[in-house]
Amino acid sequence: MSVKIFEIFLPEYQLKTKPNYSKIGKKVDKELVLNIPDGKYIYRAISSNDHKDHTIDSLTSIILESGTDKYDLNRKEVCYDDFCMYDHDIQAGFFEIKNNKLVLDNSFEYDSLFGDTVKKFYENVLEDRGYRVKIDILIIYDATKLKKAEKIDERAEDLNSVLVNCLYKFKDGKNKKDALVAIVKILS
Repeated sequence: MSVKIFEIFLPEYQLKTKPNYSKIGKKVDKELVLNIPDGKYIYRAISSNDHKDHTIDSLTSIILESGTDKYDLNRKEVCYDDFCMYDHDIQAGFFEIKNNKLVLDNSFEYDSLFGDTVKKFYENVLEDRGYRVKIDILIIYDATKLKKAEKIDERAEDLNSVLVNCLYKFKDGKNKKDALVAIVKILS
């Protein structure tokens, strides 16, 4: 299956003012449903600002080639110390499209997949990063090609279950791009 790449223009999504999570979220959710078939997916939201030497387009090329934005094995991820006791490849979330509708469970604070994610990147990241982050790429994976991460250091303290549920590992670590379904560019 070829990877779908599409762009969504959201000029109103800026970090200068608090985003309207539901409004911008519903715009992106609508495009996800229009462009991705029914199925179960893992999605990873990233910001090109975290990749100083890359643009959205160059990151897209890296993701298409390798299946992931994790191109620098020496680079430590955000919250590395919290997550290093788990055998994982990515931090991501789960969603389902069923009967051409996004299915959201009760873990979502807002009525939108993207809106809920933007809220986390605008508000919650202040705790672990100290600054807000604008999402400009969504990486969508086939959920059947990833699995939940496993704890590899039993002596380590347990993480919050919400955080643990966001850690995934590719079933075929040598062919991560096989899991790739779509790349969504969020442009302003």
